[in-house]
Amino acid sequence: MAPLFFWPVLFLTFPVLIWLMDRVSAQPMSSRWRQLLHMSMPGWWFGFGYFVFGLFWIGEAFLVESERFLWALPFAVTMLPAGLTLFFAAATSIACLMARPGLERVLALAITLSIAEWLRGHVFTGFPWNTIGYALTMPLALMQSSALIGIYGLTLVAVLIFAAPGVLLAQGRTTLAMAIAIVPVATMAAYGTIRLASLDDAVVPGVPTHRPAEHSSA
Repeated sequence: MAPLFFWPVLFLTFPVLIWLMDRVSAQPMSSRWRQLLHMSMPGWWFGFGYFVFGLFWIGEAFLVESERFLWALPFAVTMLPAGLTLFFAAATSIACLMARPGLERVLALAITLSIAEWLRGHVFTGFPWNTIGYALTMPLALMQSSALIGIYGLTLVAVLIFAAPGVLLAQGRTTLAMAIAIVPVATMAAYGTIRLASLDDAVVPGVPTHRPAEHSSA
């Protein structure tokens, strides 16, 4: 996310999430509730790390009058991510139940995580900061696809792009892995470039294009 925009790191982290989901779902459990709890753990830890690094700036508010509020900083930068990542935990547990390991589970995770991100953006008035789809909004050309599918559609695409290649490489399907990693991003970049090039500097009626001259009375 901003200000670094080092989104290619997700090509490494999402496959790890998938492999952890595969490992947990393969373990026999004594009850369905215990199984669901274990299936949710990879998503919870993944989301916790994701939100801690993405929302660290919240702690800066506690540096104002730090002599009064500094004590609360560690709680703010950990408890909020711990709560937000419950949406990720639910998404991974449902994806584990829905699909088998491999591309089927990647698709299931893309669907459930997109729904979870939509819920996170709306439940209790919503907290849509750092939605996964925002990773594909820099450079500016990539952002243009959100005009077609919205930020949550972009989230679904992002999960597929980032998770599938690593899973396919582990299966020895190198050509398909490279195609999924490169073709969608290149297509989005091409579409965005064409869209940006075709825009004109439209003027909105009734909005002045310059600051009115200031008048002063003697």
